[in-house]
Amino acid sequence: MNLLSVRSAFPDAYYTQSECLASMREANFWDELKPSSRNLLAKVLTGDSGIDGRHFCLEQLPQAWKLDAEGLNNYYEKSAPALATNSVRKALDDASLSPSDVDVIFVSSCTGYLCPGLSSHVAEQLGLRADVFMQDMTGFGCGAAVPLIRAAQGIIKTNPDLVAVTVSVEVCSAAFYVENDVGVLVSTCLFGDGAAAAVWGGRGGGWQVDHFQSLHIPEEREKIRFTNAEGKLRNQLHRTVPELAGETVNELYQKRTTDPDEWITHGGGRDVIEQLEEVLPVKKLTYAREVMRKYGNLSSPSVLVALEQFLNENHDDAEHLWMCAFGAGFSAHSCELKRIS
Repeated sequence: MNLLSVRSAFPDAYYTQSECLASMREANFWDELKPSSRNLLAKVLTGDSGIDGRHFCLEQLPQAWKLDAEGLNNYYEKSAPALATNSVRKALDDASLSPSDVDVIFVSSCTGYLCPGLSSHVAEQLGLRADVFMQDMTGFGCGAAVPLIRAAQGIIKTNPDLVAVTVSVEVCSAAFYVENDVGVLVSTCLFGDGAAAAVWGGRGGGWQVDHFQSLHIPEEREKIRFTNAEGKLRNQLHRTVPELAGETVNELYQKRTTDPDEWITHGGGRDVIEQLEEVLPVKKLTYAREVMRKYGNLSSPSVLVALEQFLNENHDDAEHLWMCAFGAGFSAHSCELKRIS
């Protein structure tokens, strides 16, 4: 299966980490937090987290702390389809294709729930044909983009003339929850909103994707997952996740078929990236760090945004890429891209 284009989209609203802290200090929950929790938020949001700022779909940042469960779900339903649609339009334009050319669309998201799924909403907003095959994927968390591509490959293999779109979209601000738990507090400081779409076909393009690998470690599930609190999504994040990510990614990397010229990975956070740089033969994961700096942890779109940034630069000497994302489950997924033109 060949990559025809990849493009990302972000909400207009952008907040620096300092602005996020200022908004939190004015929120009703601030005085209810323990002093240690307030100190932790201040330390992360003003320290060297590797994040300059984040995009949110919110018109006003305090909404993130004021909306109840129903309000957050309505906010997700309004924001996620529009954000995903924007990324798909940009990717189709980049591939010189129109919505009428799309035969298959796969959508992943974990920060909200809709039935019918996001694919139905995105198909409507794009004006896709009524006979387009649609598939939604949820529950993979930050690692969803790679298995989503693997699912698309199955269809393209049966009919190389099809055009498939994979889009990962997260409205992480619809899943903010604040309490005196270190992992929950750190999550609120890391995640941002965004979407990334890729267009695939059996012919054309400059890169071919293959050699998918996955690892699923259910005994580590409680270390990184969404739970439900007062009807809201609550991100459970254990302090050992960076080490777990490093070990799992290293195990996947040992299954590669060739040594890559570049590593395209999900970031997760500063500590996670540092662990990956320990286990992978690379001095600096440039693209993971750049995505984190500009946008924070985007969850599932992160790895596609990193790929987009790589492709936007001049790397004529690069022939092989190794791409990896990981998240809830605990699960990790990788694939390889080979230049074909």
